[in-house]
Amino acid sequence: MKGDAEEGAPGSKGHYKIRQFKADDAEDLAEVFHSAVHGIASRYYSPEQINAWCPGAPPAETIGQKLSDGRAVWVAIGEDDTPVAFIDLESDGHIDMLFCHPRAAGQGVAAALYVRLETVALRQGLKLLYVEASEAARGFFERQGFAVDRRRVFERRGVKIHNYRMVKILD
Repeated sequence: MKGDAEEGAPGSKGHYKIRQFKADDAEDLAEVFHSAVHGIASRYYSPEQINAWCPGAPPAETIGQKLSDGRAVWVAIGEDDTPVAFIDLESDGHIDMLFCHPRAAGQGVAAALYVRLETVALRQGLKLLYVEASEAARGFFERQGFAVDRRRVFERRGVKIHNYRMVKILD
C-alpha cells in the first residue's frame, strides 16, 4: 500500500485522501502543527503555554528529518492536494504526533488517520499503542479506546505544561 492514497472515512464531512508522508510535505506539516497548536490546543492551554510549546512553525527541515527517521507517517490531503493532518507510528507502538489543521477539524480526518495507523499496527503484530496526548487530544484518544495511564507535567522554555500518557491494548 505504500504510496497509495485512499479516500477519507465513510460518513466524513470533508473530501480528503490519506497517503504516506513524502519529504516535500515537511513545510506544509510544519504549518499544520503550528496551526493545530495555536488554533485548537489554545482552547485548553494558556497563551504562555502555547507560546512555550510552539512559538512559531518549526523549520521544515526539522519536521522532515523527524518524520523520515523510519517511523510510519500518514498524511491527509485536501482536494487541493495540500496536507491538512498527519499522524505517525514508531516501531514500538508510540504515537508521537497527531495534528489536524483547524479548518479540517471535526470532519473525521483524525479518525481516518487513526484507523489507518491501528490497522497497520495490528498487521505488524503490535500489542500496545501509547501516546502523550495533549488536553486537546485526550478526548479523541479516549474515543479510540485509549485509557489515561497518568497525567504528566513538564517544562518547555521554563513554562509548565501538562499532557496525558495514554495506552491502548490491541486485540
